[in-house]
Amino acid sequence: MDEKKLFDSLDKITKLLAMFIVKEKSLKDQVKILSDLGLKPSEIAVITGKTANLIRVTKTSLKNKNG
Repeated sequence: MDEKKLFDSLDKITKLLAMFIVKEKSLKDQVKILSDLGLKPSEIAVITGKTANLIRVTKTSLKNKNG
């Protein structure tokens, strides 16, 4: 298996695991958990099925609530 295929496979596995972790949680909880794991808004959007813009807005509201 070449390096590109390996990284693509690992990326898919990571996304599946992330989906499992946040399953049945609110969007705010999903965003908080996935952000804490180091995922970017665009990556969180793919996992949650939401737009990257909505993820950014949600992250901002979480910061304002905790700040």
